[in-house]
Amino acid sequence: RETWAGKHEFILALVGYSVGLGNVWRFPYLCYDNGGGAFLIPYLIFVLLAGIPLFFLEISLGQFTQQSCIEVWSRLAPSMKGVAYGSAVVNFMCAIYFVIVMSWSVLYLVHSCIPGDLPWTTCGNWWNSEECRVADIRRNVTMLLNTTSCSRSNLTTSPEQEFWSNYVLRQTSGIENMGGLDNWPLILCFIASWVVIYLCVFKGARTSGKVVYVTAIAPYVLLTILLVRGLTLEGAWDGVVYFLKPDLSKLLDSKVWEQAGGQIFYSYGICFTVLYAFGSYNRFNNNCYKQSVILASTCSLTSVFASLVVFSIIGHMSFVQGKSIECVATEGPGLVFQVYPVGLSLLPVPHLWSVLFFATLFMVGIDTQFAGVESCVTIFLDMWPQVGKGKYGREIVSALVCLLFMILGLPLLTNGGIYVFQLFNNYAVSGIALLWLAFFQSIAIGWVYGVDRYFENVKSMVGYYPSRYFKFCYRFFAPGISLFIFIFYCVKYTRLTLGDYVFPDWANIVGWLFSLMSMLCVPAFFIAEIYKSKGSLYERFIIIIVLRYEGHEFR
Repeated sequence: RETWAGKHEFILALVGYSVGLGNVWRFPYLCYDNGGGAFLIPYLIFVLLAGIPLFFLEISLGQFTQQSCIEVWSRLAPSMKGVAYGSAVVNFMCAIYFVIVMSWSVLYLVHSCIPGDLPWTTCGNWWNSEECRVADIRRNVTMLLNTTSCSRSNLTTSPEQEFWSNYVLRQTSGIENMGGLDNWPLILCFIASWVVIYLCVFKGARTSGKVVYVTAIAPYVLLTILLVRGLTLEGAWDGVVYFLKPDLSKLLDSKVWEQAGGQIFYSYGICFTVLYAFGSYNRFNNNCYKQSVILASTCSLTSVFASLVVFSIIGHMSFVQGKSIECVATEGPGLVFQVYPVGLSLLPVPHLWSVLFFATLFMVGIDTQFAGVESCVTIFLDMWPQVGKGKYGREIVSALVCLLFMILGLPLLTNGGIYVFQLFNNYAVSGIALLWLAFFQSIAIGWVYGVDRYFENVKSMVGYYPSRYFKFCYRFFAPGISLFIFIFYCVKYTRLTLGDYVFPDWANIVGWLFSLMSMLCVPAFFIAEIYKSKGSLYERFIIIIVLRYEGHEFR
């Protein structure tokens, strides 16, 4: 099996994969929405009890077997291999929809390089309506700072809103009206993004390992530049204080704990199959234990670092616009592709800062996307190795996988594509599906395969046992927390919305079907394994659970 050229490539690949838009935007939003610094308390608890142990688990299993996720679980605990297939479905869904974020970034990046006014700061363009108004955001700042209302006049719209809705998205009124494929600038950016992804993965780990030297390091350099500049702006420290100041009363709200746990699985990339694939490219005696702890900690620290960047500029925007931070920052793509470009336009040499920011977003997206595609290619080649043989076998497989994902992603390019994006983002790739898979993954290693046997496997690789604390995590803490969050997710469930638009019931049903595509893999394969066993139902259950395949050789 091919391997990384060195451990530095593995480390950079994992840093690039784990550090994504979830760090740059989703984490900062969750912080200010859930008590500022108080959110860090449940977040840290979940990092220690579930995040780091499961992060290490997936990497170590890939390294020990030198196989992809599906092959690992098929040999480790066949009754629980539905976890592997469910994770593959989640990764498959992510590979379909996530590239659209890269396409948006490329489109903004291209326009940032064109001389003249930034198009999201002016009216009078073909995509603008008669209601478009450019606000004089620097006038009457003192008076506006005393205003607490976040409302905007219904009679006017802003240029950044219309650039996003009318030019980038060409957005329709709802998912009932999907429109057509006539957004050629976005389509070209979409194709260009897939070409870049293919060039990253077509040669396997050797090519990917070289790419990460740029895509993993450059975002840190760019974020550092933006932070240094951001902290020198007026009002920047107000944003930083808002981010760090704890509201401890929020800890009594179950939603805070629910979102902290969900953020861990999403940002660490747990139950996406990628960690198995990256681990399988390591040499057998690589010390993945120490690396995993350091890398998982790096991911969390990066979230805090990126939050400082975001809130320093949000604080400046709050100052010049005379609005509270709650009024400036909004959830989801709204911050990255509406509010943030406006904040950058307020800086000297706005084209430069916009280029830096959207280049950062694109590179962060490359790491996440090519890791997911690489994992899909690896799974395919492990299951059907004869297909990848030959001089250009892997290149052809990689091209076909990328082409398949690109075709399946075409609905995201329609005028109603943003609604499809929300269905993928809120049902297929995050939330309840990840919690479900993480719960059963912990049960599988803690109780089915056996944590003592797993510890012996780790010792054969790194030369010593992991901390005994990890045993308690796999047996009790990780499954307990996953189940806890899963229940609260279901209790607190509400219909999906996008701004003022409420998705119809049939769309939410489609979203739940997206989730069930991965979730049902677990019981389906479990039932299939019982069916293949012999004896009474009780005896079959004992064979596949209690005896834990004691005679089954894992490696």
